[in-house]
Amino acid sequence: MASIYKRDNTWWVKYYSNGKLVRRSLKTTNKRIAERERMAIEAGQLEPHRQAPDEKNPTVEAFWEAYLKWASTHLRERTIEIQSLFWRQLIKHTGALRLGDIRKSDIESFKAWKKGQEAADRSVNNALKDIQSIYNHAIKLGLYTGLNPAKDIDRFKIPVTMPEFHTEKELKHLLKEATTCGQTAQWVVLLGGWVGLRKTEIVNARWEWFVFSDKEPMVRIKQFGDFKLKDHEERVIPMSKLVFESLFPHRKESGFLFESNHESEGKWRYRFDPRKSLVTALKKAGLTTSDPFQRLRHTFGSLHAQKGVSIFKVSKWLGHSSVQVTERHYAGLQAYDSDIDSF
Repeated sequence: MASIYKRDNTWWVKYYSNGKLVRRSLKTTNKRIAERERMAIEAGQLEPHRQAPDEKNPTVEAFWEAYLKWASTHLRERTIEIQSLFWRQLIKHTGALRLGDIRKSDIESFKAWKKGQEAADRSVNNALKDIQSIYNHAIKLGLYTGLNPAKDIDRFKIPVTMPEFHTEKELKHLLKEATTCGQTAQWVVLLGGWVGLRKTEIVNARWEWFVFSDKEPMVRIKQFGDFKLKDHEERVIPMSKLVFESLFPHRKESGFLFESNHESEGKWRYRFDPRKSLVTALKKAGLTTSDPFQRLRHTFGSLHAQKGVSIFKVSKWLGHSSVQVTERHYAGLQAYDSDIDSF
């Protein structure tokens, strides 16, 4: 039997050959490589005089340049942006110069730092997942021969919660009351509850997004100018008859659906904020005003999941980063017959 041990930070192996004790350097500081050599010696697959393979421990800069080159053809733009952010934070936190400089204890420290920055548990988990994935690819691509320091790091337990949404009856009642409050409230309810748009998408909605075709009407959400979608990817949502009939008489070739309601120029979070109109309609309908825009969007996803629409379609319509995100919220909803305007 062969065994390995460390001497001056280098791994050595010792074993018996023809009754004589042999000790030799494996010429590596990487325990994983040393273990592989030890097993090979025991299996008789490695001659005692062979040297261990060269260790690959690139600089952070050299590795990241190579990784981005690979990622540009394999990952989505948004994924690369997020991974780049987490990677920069990790390197700044650890001060690492080479990939092998980062240990498991450094990842634990980084995890604690992220949590101390008031990051949500899910955000911290995503950072750990991406860092582990980056190291896995470094090893798989042959750029690094060390261990993955992010492997087996405990993640925060995220409770499974159902989204809060209006019932079908409540949504229809809300639309009725919103219509009496004016066009703004009516269109906001339609875009949130029947198209599933985020608030930023509602306030930046453009007529170019709406394809009023007799055969296949649709809403094609696109980026423009400084407006960026959360997932940076365009998506297409079939347009319901109700949305078609409500917007068609007012259609324009281009421009925003909602004009800005700011009286002066300046830095505003939203170019137009219809919250007051929506809250007024919700109060008239006797419904909660808590998180009104997100609740409308959740209603869109929930009602379609309940109708038995494919979770993959719901995920695409909502613009989620992955179907797993959609499943976490909507997969448990049971299908039932509904007379809500069908897509």
